[in-house]
Amino acid sequence: MKSFVLAAGFATLLGGAAFAQTATTTTMTPAAPSAVTSNTGGAFYTMPAAPAAGAMPMSHLASDLDDKDVYGANNEKIGEIEDFVINSDGTVAAAVIEVGGFLGVGEKDVLISFSSLQMAMDGNKMRISVPELTKESLTSAQDVDLDTVFPDHD
Repeated sequence: MKSFVLAAGFATLLGGAAFAQTATTTTMTPAAPSAVTSNTGGAFYTMPAAPAAGAMPMSHLASDLDDKDVYGANNEKIGEIEDFVINSDGTVAAAVIEVGGFLGVGEKDVLISFSSLQMAMDGNKMRISVPELTKESLTSAQDVDLDTVFPDHD
């Protein structure tokens, strides 16, 4: 009986070692200098290659878009990006555009559909516009109180 228990324990030990040797391993392949890639799939994101000089990047950091001026009809500055509304599925629903006011007094936040924003390169800088909007249309648009709509935001 003693030898049976010893043999069973030894078989388990060898089986575990064999399993460890045959388990699938994930390897990282060297990425192109302009891209971050991973062979692990699933939860990891693959960055697109860096754009050529003067070309529009395909991805942006939200922090880079924060406080960017937004232009409307006739290339008039109509406000600036204050924040973004992100759906629970991860899609960006709207941009919070800060309009009006002077030196921080009298400003209000207006939600603009993210799909309405047009991003283009102006020289080597990104320019954001919503051609169908004017300063007057945003000034008369409904104000959104972010503290009421999103009470847990900072």
